[in-house]
Amino acid sequence: MTDEIKDELSEAKALYKSKKYDEALEKYEKIYLKNSEEFGKWDKIFYSWSIYQLHVKNFEDETELIDSAKLIMNLTTQSDLNKTSTCAYTLSVFKVLDYFYKNEEYACLLDWLDKIDFTLLDYKPYKTNGRLYPSRKEKYFNYASKAYFECKDYGNCILISDKALREFNIFTNDSDVWFNWRIAKSLKELNQLDKALVYLDKVSKVKKDWFIPKEIAENYFILGDEKNAIKYVADAILTDEPANIKVNLYHLTYKLLKDDEPDIALKHAELVSAIKLENNVALPNDIDKLDIDESNLDVDELETQIKEYWLENKFKNQKLLRGMITKLHDNGRSGFITSDDYERYYFNVSEFKDDILSLGEGLYVSFYTQKGFDRSKNKESIEAVNIHIDNIN
Repeated sequence: MTDEIKDELSEAKALYKSKKYDEALEKYEKIYLKNSEEFGKWDKIFYSWSIYQLHVKNFEDETELIDSAKLIMNLTTQSDLNKTSTCAYTLSVFKVLDYFYKNEEYACLLDWLDKIDFTLLDYKPYKTNGRLYPSRKEKYFNYASKAYFECKDYGNCILISDKALREFNIFTNDSDVWFNWRIAKSLKELNQLDKALVYLDKVSKVKKDWFIPKEIAENYFILGDEKNAIKYVADAILTDEPANIKVNLYHLTYKLLKDDEPDIALKHAELVSAIKLENNVALPNDIDKLDIDESNLDVDELETQIKEYWLENKFKNQKLLRGMITKLHDNGRSGFITSDDYERYYFNVSEFKDDILSLGEGLYVSFYTQKGFDRSKNKESIEAVNIHIDNIN
């Protein structure tokens, strides 16, 4: 290496360290164009960081991002983030991964995941502004699991998700739940319904979203177990999400009830019709053949009637309990009720069905109970549900 080139590379490095990234990059580009063979390991690293700062960190379009990331990958190799704090190669590839994940371009996401050796990624989640974020290794597994599922590569989705569950002791943002969820959904697609239900049971213990019991009900329905399917349909219908996102659930319920309880089944079919009519969407064939009079259908009224039916059905063999709210947690999302017979029950605020402004410690309420899961103790529990103000006491 000539002294002149050596001095120019030193100057470029100094410019980078002074955060004059544009001047540093311009100088690196000129030297590399004519004397690329003179670049040592650290020259390439600082050249890569200059590219990253100007064209990857805050890229303007996809072409700029992809071309810049590829150039960095040609200049450097992936470092072990368990031994060093950062790496231009890894950060650049993850910028691309984040981009394709955000834009739901899952085939491209899989292609770029192949450019990462996950064994060189860090394990530790990190905290910023009080919020915990996943390590790059956890993010890698999450992206791979999602991409394989969306690309309908169910076998690899199961493999990578299972590996993720065994790889980590700590998960962020309930990612362990979503690994189990994708395994269950993949098993269903592969017609391994009994195995899918095992994973769905794990998910249902910690997540109460309506689509989870709906998924369980679908599996039981396909298996021909209508009793269990109906049980989980009730759980899904009685959540507070709007009716229009549950249209497939109401269709499933119609199919479950049409032979044994045709009147209430018809209500579900009418609700499907009303929702489809509001959104100008074609009806399923079996609903369309019913020739439902759509002139007087009202989504809110039908939903109310259906929820009343399922509320009665779900708790018909249970005793209505009463007690006092003795603890409301500071986060306002949960608390405890002490019953008249001095049993203590955990509850989620979403189960309080009256005016939320009236909720507070000392309030006398009525409620039912159902099985829950205490995640902090990793065991099943009994929770209070369907909670109402009780004026008897």
